[in-house]
Amino acid sequence: MTHKKRVVVSFLSLMLMFILSTGAAFATGVPEEVEPTSGNLTIMATSDTHQYLMPYDYMEDTAEDDIGFSKIYSLIEDEREKQENTLLLSNGDFIQGSLIGVYEYQVDPLEEGETQSIVEAYNHAGYEAAAVGNHELQDYATSFFDKAVAGADFPFLSANLVQAGTDSDHYVAPYTIIEKTVGGEKIDIGVVGFVPPQTMRWGKDHLEGNLDIHDIIQQARTILPEVEKQSDIVVVLGHTGISNDSIDSYDARENAGYYLALLDSVDALITGHQHNVFPDDYEDMMGVDAENATIFGVPTVMPGSWGGALGLIDLELTKDAEGWSVTDHDVRLREVDESVESHPEIENIAQDVHESTVEYVRTPIGDTEREINSYLSRVMDSSVTQIVNNAQLWWAEEEFSSGEYSDLPILSAAAPFKAGREDAEYFTHVSKGGATIGDITDIYIYDNQLRVMQLDGEQVIEWLERSAENFNTIDPDSDAQQELLDGDFSAYNYDVIEGIEYKIDVTQEEGDRIVEATYNGEELSEDMEFLVVTNDYRAGGGGNFPPCVEEDPVYAPSGEVNREIIMQYIEEKGSVDPEPTHNWHIKAFDPAGTVTFRSHPEAMDYVDEYDIENVEFLETDENDMGVYRLDVSNLGS
Repeated sequence: MTHKKRVVVSFLSLMLMFILSTGAAFATGVPEEVEPTSGNLTIMATSDTHQYLMPYDYMEDTAEDDIGFSKIYSLIEDEREKQENTLLLSNGDFIQGSLIGVYEYQVDPLEEGETQSIVEAYNHAGYEAAAVGNHELQDYATSFFDKAVAGADFPFLSANLVQAGTDSDHYVAPYTIIEKTVGGEKIDIGVVGFVPPQTMRWGKDHLEGNLDIHDIIQQARTILPEVEKQSDIVVVLGHTGISNDSIDSYDARENAGYYLALLDSVDALITGHQHNVFPDDYEDMMGVDAENATIFGVPTVMPGSWGGALGLIDLELTKDAEGWSVTDHDVRLREVDESVESHPEIENIAQDVHESTVEYVRTPIGDTEREINSYLSRVMDSSVTQIVNNAQLWWAEEEFSSGEYSDLPILSAAAPFKAGREDAEYFTHVSKGGATIGDITDIYIYDNQLRVMQLDGEQVIEWLERSAENFNTIDPDSDAQQELLDGDFSAYNYDVIEGIEYKIDVTQEEGDRIVEATYNGEELSEDMEFLVVTNDYRAGGGGNFPPCVEEDPVYAPSGEVNREIIMQYIEEKGSVDPEPTHNWHIKAFDPAGTVTFRSHPEAMDYVDEYDIENVEFLETDENDMGVYRLDVSNLGS
């Protein structure tokens, strides 16, 4: 039952009780009254902290004012001082992400009986439950996650994570019931967790044969009635985003928050996984009330990532003869900035691993003769995808020099992970000269593992068509200024494929943009077979690339990490020059108006240094992003 329905039912119930009690009073002469009890509960939530214990960006090797759990804890303490009743929850993805995770898993692995520093910090902060996130499972062996579970003073929750081959043999608790006192009355709060089912494919090496992950909505329909029977209100910890695509689509199955809100028993919803904020990033979606921060009437919060914000849902709760109900709410987002102090108690917990990780980040591995940045990576071939593709091809050429696949041509796919998704500073930038481990993590930010797909030429084009959704459709006859890049498209899904030549016609609709795609001058066709080097996320269907959703990788080297291959490549070469091959570009056309794109505000320094002739700076926008004109009539032959 939704909270709105409960309010109506509670009101009618109170009226009926009043009539009955009035009648009883006349009959007996003894007045009877039912006094509702009310009070407030503040749910505090974090999501996708990704081991950012301190206000420090380990990829950039620099302090940052707007991230870090040590700052979040200061906000948690402040809320506890202000609010009478609080509940602290994590929405998952917190034991992996920053290089602290790499350090504790690979560089100086945790020993038996040890747990992650972030878990120690969460214990100190007093978390009461945590959802299992996809990155708790997909990047490292499950033994790493098991150490977190064993070391936590709070339960990990996932209702759709089960032992392989079972429907209800849960790997961790599906839900927990937390008792609080509100308005002098006991209230039982059911908290249930969910994780994207695609995690099975993303973490296939670690999970297949050991665990299964059922669809979120399917499992929610089964488990929520059970939770509701044992609790007064239900809070869903959904490590899942928000998509209003068809309920059975890939995107909605991964990002099921929209459909979770439609289930009657949900009183409050915490979402995450997409690293966005709710309601700001979803205010135009049908069913979303941005002013009241609800989806179909359910109070909802998504608190960003990296310890950048604390999500808060203030609930006004009323108990009457029918039980507890949510009678009002307020959703808040307290963002971290320079005014928020880093809490010394968390800094003390983090000190040793923080210092060790910084030392590791600064380890030199070789030299680069060219600046590597992602400033232009979504509009033209760039050094940031070139270095990744060069390294992956270097690895694959040796790996497949003999054996079953040695006769197949090899392609490589790579995306510019940091290309403006978060803000004007969210770009890769590695200067010429000595390159460190930290520099390589700035280029390749995820702990992905290598995968190799065997695809035909038409499937390669399908892959590129999905990637080309990066662009808006440009009307060449319009004299208006048109934005080239789709602001809702994630840069980590903009794969460029090395080893073939192709053009992207942005004047065409999605699905018809890849033109003149050739291999060694011959048009790509269904008769051609290729090996395509990629990562476990993409090969597992991440990003909804049709060939990867439909096909399984033919080769999955055990434990080989994409980022490690880049490091090995640079160490082997000593010095590298990832000059773009320009094997792809936007197909040139003559527009009646101006075509623009947004990028780093200092991108012109790179444009000038490398004599790029078709980019012109126009202005800086309200988000401090640079606005540039792209001369689409001059984009190569």
